[in-house]
Amino acid sequence: MATNNEKKTKYKYLGRAGSSAHIDAVEKLTRRNLIDELERVIQSLTESYLDIYIGTETE
Repeated sequence: MATNNEKKTKYKYLGRAGSSAHIDAVEKLTRRNLIDELERVIQSLTESYLDIYIGTETE
C-alpha cells in the first residue's frame, strides 16, 4: 500500500500557494475543465440534434 509520500497525483507540483507558478497551474486546470465541459455539451447537443433529425425523417 502506498504511503502519502508515494501516492501518485494526476496534477504536477503546483508550487507554493500564491506563487506565479501556482496561479498559472490553477488557471490551466480551470481552462482544461472548461474545455472538457464544453466538449461534453457539444457532444450532447450533437446527439440530441441527430435524434431529432433522424426521428423526423422516419415519421
